[in-house]
Amino acid sequence: MMGGNRETMFWRRMSKAAKDPDHSDWLDKQQKKQRRQRLILLTIGLILVAIIVGAIGYYYTHRTPPKYPNVNNAPTGNAAVNTTAPGDTKIIPDSRYSRSFYGIGYTPLNTQFPWCGASLANITEDIKILSQLTPRIRLYGQDCRQAEMVLQAIKLLNVKMSVILTVWVDANETTFQRQYSSMLDTLKTYGSDGNIEAVAIGNEVLFRKEIEPQVLFQRMMDFRATLQTMNLSKIKVITSDLGSNISPAMIKATDVVFANVHPFFAGVVVEKGADWTFTYFNETDVKPALPKPAVISEVGWPTKNGTNRGAVASEQNLQIFVDNFVCEANRRQVPYYFFEAFDEPWKIITGSDMETHWGIMTVDRELKIKIPNCVVPPVRY
Repeated sequence: MMGGNRETMFWRRMSKAAKDPDHSDWLDKQQKKQRRQRLILLTIGLILVAIIVGAIGYYYTHRTPPKYPNVNNAPTGNAAVNTTAPGDTKIIPDSRYSRSFYGIGYTPLNTQFPWCGASLANITEDIKILSQLTPRIRLYGQDCRQAEMVLQAIKLLNVKMSVILTVWVDANETTFQRQYSSMLDTLKTYGSDGNIEAVAIGNEVLFRKEIEPQVLFQRMMDFRATLQTMNLSKIKVITSDLGSNISPAMIKATDVVFANVHPFFAGVVVEKGADWTFTYFNETDVKPALPKPAVISEVGWPTKNGTNRGAVASEQNLQIFVDNFVCEANRRQVPYYFFEAFDEPWKIITGSDMETHWGIMTVDRELKIKIPNCVVPPVRY
């Protein structure tokens, strides 16, 4: 059998040589060797790329900024929140801060499920700063016990702040049930404290078209009924979406109309951004919502790696927009939540780099801008 195989291979080589007199067995072997080497190098390269990408993802979802204090007994995942004061709860006034923002959007670091790494200590440090910038904050989800830690930090620091909580809604029913269950736990513990202004069922759900509008609105109705059974009917039930998606059905379903209005995505030059925002919001959202009140649930300007026609992302342009918008919105008594408190480096995994740079502060809590000084109007709804 072995001899027969060798004989067959001999005649195949002879036949190939007869067809190609210039053929070289040595050259053929060298070419095969080179192909194997290239394949090996390519495989090694792909493995290295995978390792690097994985390392970057791990870094951005697990790292803690260097200025954050060491954490003892930090709650992670869905573990119960440690209500003990995490060290120093004294707020040291900073002359760079002014409570000039009507509201600010805030996502605590390391609250992306399942890579939960947020802690009460870190969030307390955030609230020490945010309480000097605004009387209101807006959260975007329930994962990693972020809502409970934020409310506990407000309680420990004894600051006057209200919070809009959010049940994140996407096409995944499991995600919704997990977030909904967590929301009920939060309300059982903190619902009667008076710090929860509203609960949003989703953000930009209509824009993403991940579930049917009627499903979203039914969930809002069901949650409103749940609040009534918990004697928490004073808490508003809302959803937020692009200003252009505010429909009669959404207006009917929500207690207050929350519209995300971004002049950057409209391609407006920054010098005209504030005026454009006021005009667009009034015509597209305020008037159709009447007699219900309307709120700008997101407005801001990115600081890096992005252009959209006349709109350019930069810290200088963020400063221009803040100077033109914040105090003028307060003067006009236009309620808004500025987007956002801190940069979110984790977003580079799922989006463009520009999406990570919308904070008025870096992930390390360093201010990018000079904060204006003006009076915040009272709640209008």
